[in-house]
Amino acid sequence: MKKTIECLLLFVFLVIFLYLARGKLEAFFYNQGKDYFERSLDKEAIISYKNTLKINPQSLPARLGLARAYWDSKDYDKAAGEYNKVLNIDPFCLEAYKSLAEIYSQEGNYAEALIVINRAQDKIPGNPELSQSRGECCYAFVSSALDKSEKLFLENNNEEAISTLRDTLKWCPDFAVAQYMLGYYYFSIKDYDNAVFSLKQALLIDPQFHYAFKLLSQVYFRKGDFEKELSFAKEALASNSNNPTAYNDIGLALMHQERYAEAITYLQKAVSLEPNNVEYIYSLGSVYRDNKMFNQAISEYNKVSALKNNYPNVHNDLADIYDNLGNRAQATLEYQKEVQLCQQEIRSNPDSPILLNNYAYALNGLGESKKAKGIIDGVINSHPSYRPAYLTLSKIGERMQDRGLALSAMEKARQFSTGDGFIDNEISRLNEQPLPDTAVQLGQQDTICLKNGRSLRGRIKKEYPDRVVLEVQLGSSRGEVILYRDSIERIGKSQN
Repeated sequence: MKKTIECLLLFVFLVIFLYLARGKLEAFFYNQGKDYFERSLDKEAIISYKNTLKINPQSLPARLGLARAYWDSKDYDKAAGEYNKVLNIDPFCLEAYKSLAEIYSQEGNYAEALIVINRAQDKIPGNPELSQSRGECCYAFVSSALDKSEKLFLENNNEEAISTLRDTLKWCPDFAVAQYMLGYYYFSIKDYDNAVFSLKQALLIDPQFHYAFKLLSQVYFRKGDFEKELSFAKEALASNSNNPTAYNDIGLALMHQERYAEAITYLQKAVSLEPNNVEYIYSLGSVYRDNKMFNQAISEYNKVSALKNNYPNVHNDLADIYDNLGNRAQATLEYQKEVQLCQQEIRSNPDSPILLNNYAYALNGLGESKKAKGIIDGVINSHPSYRPAYLTLSKIGERMQDRGLALSAMEKARQFSTGDGFIDNEISRLNEQPLPDTAVQLGQQDTICLKNGRSLRGRIKKEYPDRVVLEVQLGSSRGEVILYRDSIERIGKSQN
């Protein structure tokens, strides 16, 4: 009996000893692991923390220490696993949430990081550290998406670029630059409604975002809404009053509305702010031209040519003005300059529709209409929606005395235009212009024999060095036909 009692007492003492020793052993291994970790001995720290957890699997400090040691040794999967175990023990552990989100962010798994932060904010609402973590995570997420989408866009993977940025903005919508870039991508694929939505989202975030106003102006120009184009161009200027681009954009918007006097004021301001910017000088020259201020236009276009001698189409523009002024010799010289520049550029860029179109336009101006038509037919075949090519083809048709070709080309150009009033005016003019071979009944008549074998009869109203204006009659109506001298074989005047 005595022995039985002694055994029981020994057992009780042993249990008490083991219980007391267990707590001391747990503390020993934990402190040992902490010491190893502070000395950057991560492997040893991991072993000690694991020993602690063998004694007490619910030890929160040991579990956090083990997670930190795994993270420090770049074993991110195991670190994440330990932080998740911490949260199973204590769903309010701020450190575990923040660390877990940071691990996912480091691995580029930003969506998973934001899920963790959302969980944390549900448990610990209003915590400023979590708000900061969300901001940092979103910044990294959006930066990564912008880089990735830009590469995709440059590789012409536009849809994938859009998808990448759009998916990111579902998580982090409050980034004006990202909304702007999404709007730009939509603009590039002519999805103007989505472009407008994204750009307006950017402005809700940053009401002074100059570039969003500027791009919205361009969007509405493409949509043919020139009032909104002008409105957003003015908003862009209001957000940055010393920006010459904003003055240039407003000038062009006014030009589209044929408000030339106002346009000139803004374009002059743009040029005054950047006197050597060829784009602004060219815009000013173009509005002078459209406002029939030909001498001023010539001056500006010559500045463009002096600053950049290969500026596209400037010699064609000058040639057209000289033609209007009756200076055929100078017009011919400018067309020849355009031909030479295009020929040089085409050697290194033989498929450029812009260069080929400018080349064909200049050749037509020099009277080489058949050659010009062959070139422009090739451009249209390769680029069937390239609007300038149809405008050039219309000029070629007119020069070749083929009103049907001129009209059909202009009608085609209208399909790819955004409210260009001048196209409607040109179509009206071509429809009203009498056919060159129509019989006329004007009493005493002059006769013009063309190199193509046709002859026209009417009354010569005006003569210029490069062309002749012939009045003809169709039924009870009269009209004028312009005949270029390089298409005329001879002129027979009446004796009246």
